[in-house]
Amino acid sequence: MAVALGVLGVVFIILAVLYALGVLQIFTSTTSGPHYKHAILLAVLAVASFVAASFARPKTA
Repeated sequence: MAVALGVLGVVFIILAVLYALGVLQIFTSTTSGPHYKHAILLAVLAVASFVAASFARPKTA
């Protein structure tokens, strides 16, 4: 589970960069320019995924 959440976090980071650069235009009302709100949201989701992955990993004693 922790690995899947880590991979999801990496995917969110890649998507955030693409939205910030204006390369990706999925789920946007306008098709020109960067979408910083989407990039910020995806960055927050990436951080949340990494935090969840940290909690989900097995703990060693």
